[in-house]
Amino acid sequence: MKISFPYLDRGGKFYPVIDIEIFGKKSSLLVKALIDSGASFSVFRSEIADYLGISIEKGKPVYLEGVGGRILGYLHTVPVAVGRKKFHCKIIFSKEFMVSFNLLGRDNFFERFVITFNEKRRETILS
Repeated sequence: MKISFPYLDRGGKFYPVIDIEIFGKKSSLLVKALIDSGASFSVFRSEIADYLGISIEKGKPVYLEGVGGRILGYLHTVPVAVGRKKFHCKIIFSKEFMVSFNLLGRDNFFERFVITFNEKRRETILS
């Protein structure tokens, strides 16, 4: 299996963003997320969990630290799909996460794929 995603153009800046489907108890949601090799964990905005009926506070509390400071999130393992590949992914949902992209970090996501960032063609390839 090989899936290619064109980089997302935001005002002339290009980002390795992919489509990922997240499954809740009764529905699913297709969202865009930045593949971030500098992030240890996958972190998504709380609105996604709310839409899917996931009570984020039922997850394991985790404090994340980065350049922007420290935020509280809750770790969940949820079913996801990228293309036809379905698996369970660890995602931290946070009400304090206010950046423009959901993040797919190394823990538990990167091990599922060989990830190629083709800067010249502005595309991300998962195989």
